[in-house]
Amino acid sequence: MSNDPMHAMIRDEILKVMQEAGPAQYTRDDLAHMSPEQIAQARREGHFDDLLFGRI
Repeated sequence: MSNDPMHAMIRDEILKVMQEAGPAQYTRDDLAHMSPEQIAQARREGHFDDLLFGRI
Protein backbone atom coordinates (compact mmCIF):
# COMPACT_ATOMS: atom_id res chain seq x y z
CA MET A 1 0.00 0.00 0.00
CA SER A 2 1.09 3.52 -0.71
CA ASN A 3 1.46 6.18 1.97
CA ASP A 4 0.73 8.87 -0.61
CA PRO A 5 -2.19 10.99 0.74
CA MET A 6 -3.51 11.60 -2.79
CA HIS A 7 -3.62 7.84 -3.42
CA ALA A 8 -5.59 7.33 -0.20
CA MET A 9 -8.01 10.13 -1.06
CA ILE A 10 -8.65 8.74 -4.55
CA ARG A 11 -9.12 5.21 -3.17
CA ASP A 12 -11.61 6.49 -0.59
CA GLU A 13 -13.59 8.39 -3.24
CA ILE A 14 -13.72 5.35 -5.51
CA LEU A 15 -14.96 3.15 -2.65
CA LYS A 16 -17.59 5.75 -1.73
CA VAL A 17 -18.93 5.91 -5.29
CA MET A 18 -19.01 2.12 -5.55
CA GLN A 19 -21.03 1.85 -2.32
CA GLU A 20 -23.47 4.55 -3.41
CA ALA A 21 -23.98 2.91 -6.79
CA GLY A 22 -25.64 -0.11 -5.22
CA PRO A 23 -25.68 -3.64 -6.57
CA ALA A 24 -25.53 -4.40 -10.27
CA GLN A 25 -29.04 -4.87 -11.64
CA TYR A 26 -29.91 -8.15 -13.33
CA THR A 27 -32.32 -8.50 -16.24
CA ARG A 28 -35.01 -11.01 -17.20
CA ASP A 29 -32.40 -12.71 -19.38
CA ASP A 30 -30.10 -13.10 -16.37
CA LEU A 31 -33.02 -14.50 -14.38
CA ALA A 32 -33.69 -17.14 -17.05
CA HIS A 33 -30.19 -18.59 -16.59
CA MET A 34 -30.15 -18.76 -12.79
CA SER A 35 -31.03 -21.50 -10.32
CA PRO A 36 -33.72 -20.87 -7.68
CA GLU A 37 -30.99 -20.54 -5.04
CA GLN A 38 -29.10 -17.97 -7.13
CA ILE A 39 -32.31 -16.02 -7.72
CA ALA A 40 -33.15 -15.95 -4.01
CA GLN A 41 -29.64 -14.77 -3.13
CA ALA A 42 -29.61 -12.11 -5.87
CA ARG A 43 -33.03 -10.85 -4.74
CA ARG A 44 -31.83 -10.54 -1.13
CA GLU A 45 -28.78 -8.61 -2.34
CA GLY A 46 -30.93 -6.19 -4.33
CA HIS A 47 -29.89 -7.28 -7.82
CA PHE A 48 -33.51 -7.43 -9.02
CA ASP A 49 -34.73 -4.14 -7.51
CA ASP A 50 -35.07 -2.38 -10.87
CA LEU A 51 -36.92 -5.34 -12.35
CA LEU A 52 -39.20 -5.77 -9.34
CA PHE A 53 -40.06 -2.09 -9.11
CA GLY A 54 -40.69 -1.70 -12.84
CA ARG A 55 -37.69 0.53 -13.57
CA ILE A 56 -36.53 -1.68 -16.47
